[in-house]
Amino acid sequence: MPELHRKQNPSRILFLLVALLATAIDIGAFRVLARVELGPTPRILVALAPLPGDIALIWLALRAIRKLDEFQKRVHFEAVVVAFLSTGVAVFVYGYLQKAEVVGPLNFGIVWALMLASYAVGYRIAVSHYQ
Repeated sequence: MPELHRKQNPSRILFLLVALLATAIDIGAFRVLARVELGPTPRILVALAPLPGDIALIWLALRAIRKLDEFQKRVHFEAVVVAFLSTGVAVFVYGYLQKAEVVGPLNFGIVWALMLASYAVGYRIAVSHYQ
């Protein structure tokens, strides 16, 4: 019978908690900026509020990657390259479509989702390449 309370990796739990908190702050800042009338200084402060959580996520991700072996690092690097370049191309194309007045403003949530999906595709490509 499988153990119901398996020992969890504290680094993964910390990453998940920071990711949830950072996401809540991001969503909260977005909603405040969209719905609350604020002066210029408070608007800047609200806009910058997500930065500490986002920087913490970057630090935690780097810390986790540095613990991987060289092969795993290479796979993640290739996935990041695919995600970075795919997202860049998509944002440029979207910008051109905006100039052509066929699409509305860019939603950064969609950009983030595209980046995550591109990373997953890049990861899968890298893993299959080395099998």
